[in-house]
Amino acid sequence: MFFYKAVWMMKQGYNRLIELEFLDDCPENIQAFYDYWNSKRSGRSMPSRSDLDPVEMKSFLSSVILVDVEHEPLNFLYRLVGTKEVDARGFDPTGLNVSEGSFGTSVEDVLANYKIVSEKKCPVYDKEGVSSETSPLRQGDAILLPLSDDDETVNMVIAFTDYINLR
Repeated sequence: MFFYKAVWMMKQGYNRLIELEFLDDCPENIQAFYDYWNSKRSGRSMPSRSDLDPVEMKSFLSSVILVDVEHEPLNFLYRLVGTKEVDARGFDPTGLNVSEGSFGTSVEDVLANYKIVSEKKCPVYDKEGVSSETSPLRQGDAILLPLSDDDETVNMVIAFTDYINLR
């Protein structure tokens, strides 16, 4: 069984949730993305990147981000960025540090999400969203989930955002 302590993490009104109760009230595509990730755990606390199949994830791919987690010092690097994510930013941050290519309320808040996932090895449900300055997309809720090759150390984070088209 997969349990998390119920915690709302708030910083100056910033809402992120690391409890599974968010699944009762989140958008259907966030629920579906979590269910896919959860199905790939196979009794482990988190799946590895190799457990995920892009063919099975086709409906999610445009809104997915894969981030490499480097340890000592802790650093996050964009490995793969979906087309909606690129469109919302107005550029492709693939290969950049998250601190250089983030899209959110602030770089600090975005980095905090990745840090929580990588250190606590738990999902983060981010309820903050921002409008794009370069496209008609509005960032809705997002979920960030840990990936690990050894089920101990988070070496990647996969994120999915529920984008809203404002047109």
